[in-house]
Amino acid sequence: MISRRVAGLAFALPLAFCVSIGLALAQDGSTTQDGAGSPQDGAGTTVAKSSPPTTSTGKAASPKGLTEPQDELRPSTAEEPTGAAPPAAEITPSAMDEGAGWEAAVEAAQAPTPLIGEEQAKAVERINAYFNNITNLQGSFDQVDSNDKHTGGRFYVQRPGKIRFDYAPPSALRIVADGHFLAIEDSDLKTVEKYPIQSTPFRLLLADAVDLGRDARIVGVESQEGTLAISLEDKAGDAAGSIKLLFDNGPELQLKQWLITDAQGLTTTVTVNDVVPGRKVAADFFTSTDSFQPFR
Repeated sequence: MISRRVAGLAFALPLAFCVSIGLALAQDGSTTQDGAGSPQDGAGTTVAKSSPPTTSTGKAASPKGLTEPQDELRPSTAEEPTGAAPPAAEITPSAMDEGAGWEAAVEAAQAPTPLIGEEQAKAVERINAYFNNITNLQGSFDQVDSNDKHTGGRFYVQRPGKIRFDYAPPSALRIVADGHFLAIEDSDLKTVEKYPIQSTPFRLLLADAVDLGRDARIVGVESQEGTLAISLEDKAGDAAGSIKLLFDNGPELQLKQWLITDAQGLTTTVTVNDVVPGRKVAADFFTSTDSFQPFR
């Protein structure tokens, strides 16, 4: 059984190689001016608002009415609105509601699409073919752990079974797999820890014939805006945690990133860059030794 530290390192390494509707304001287009008319004696055409009261002399008081032209109701001279605003009760939904609906629609559009059935089977077949077509590769990697600690370096692959990671300073790690054992070298501690490669996650991707459906439990496959992703767990249940591989989903797949989640729910993200066919290397390049070479 691999120690928790080693399992975390093995998972966190580059395992494959390679985002106007507003409310119209109803305005009163006119104002009514009620001016007080001058008191008139009973003659003339008037509109009495109430029965005329009597004065102390017994004569009826002259009613007050609108007798002068300037006291009549006149049309408003204010510019009339071009369109009548609907009643307030009919203005639904509000601009805020529409904004919330738009954001929800955008989020839904950006959500990954799960692939099931025949679509999932075809996607897994493409991923298997991608790894099986790898012979020699090399490139750089950037790693960010759950504490936002950044490390990086270069990696080299020779399938089947061989892989090497040289971490850039100040990291003192180098990891080498020779096809049978995986060695973790620490030049600061002057230690070398070795484990059977079949007990590490590398076995899934460095096998003679990669078959993720056979050798791992597929948690899910999804597609999103040019990206294809597959989530995997250990099929036997011996190793806790999961790995999610992300590929550029062009005419040809290209691994670009993966996320490793351990048994404690801590996630490490690894991004690969500058992936090119690997050069021919010396026979002992993938052999672990007690001499620690500098980063190159």
